[in-house]
Amino acid sequence: MPETYEGHCLCGAVRLEGRGSPKIEICHCDMCLHWHGSPGMAVMFDDRAHVVAGEDHVSVYESSDWAERAFCKICGTTLFYKLKGEDAPHGAQAGLFDLPKGLAIHEEIFVDEQPDYYRFDTNAPRFTGAEMMKRFEDYMAKKNKK
Repeated sequence: MPETYEGHCLCGAVRLEGRGSPKIEICHCDMCLHWHGSPGMAVMFDDRAHVVAGEDHVSVYESSDWAERAFCKICGTTLFYKLKGEDAPHGAQAGLFDLPKGLAIHEEIFVDEQPDYYRFDTNAPRFTGAEMMKRFEDYMAKKNKK
């Protein structure tokens, strides 16, 4: 049975769970920079993350033609983003979860939008916005064929 990781917002009203191997993704897109005030640091789980308590405290903002972003209505904690039409988050904020020590950054995305004033010391794969949009389009096309 896969490992289960628990997470919660700052006030504890929203609780999440993720199952499977956690992978850390850093997003440098302009939207994440405005949403967080810094790059987005998401965790991806094999079985995605799921809200397990406090769903009535989750507010969802339609941030683009392809994605939605969620936050806690009480404390304002950023929770996750998901592709439209998906029932589970694509990536939840890594800082919400009690994750094991020693995790490395799995990948960095939207690197062409990254400001000059910071850099991560990593050898993780780096993808531009165009490369990521192609991945999202391919994923949605494959999903819609089912």
